[in-house]
Amino acid sequence: MWGTLHMNAEGGRHAGWLCDSWTEPGATAVDMLSPRLHWFSKEDDEFHLAKLDIPLAGAASITIGDVDRDIEPRRKNFMRATLGQWENEYLTTQGVFVS
Repeated sequence: MWGTLHMNAEGGRHAGWLCDSWTEPGATAVDMLSPRLHWFSKEDDEFHLAKLDIPLAGAASITIGDVDRDIEPRRKNFMRATLGQWENEYLTTQGVFVS
């Protein structure tokens, strides 16, 4: 899994996370999770499908879609826990008290 925290240009609040998750090689077929890009919105606390478009020429873009209603519960739980940990680590290193 990887994720990047993004800030809201208005007020500097956390807007959300762009993140991707998958299972490592060697996982059983039952446990396999293919890579899937998500936007975790701090506004609605939901994982939205995201699409990265990188053309051969010109600027890349990211499209944020609808809430992922088919997200696997274990993927969702893992990403929530991991992003929460990463966000607390970020805030701690920035000198922000997290209660």
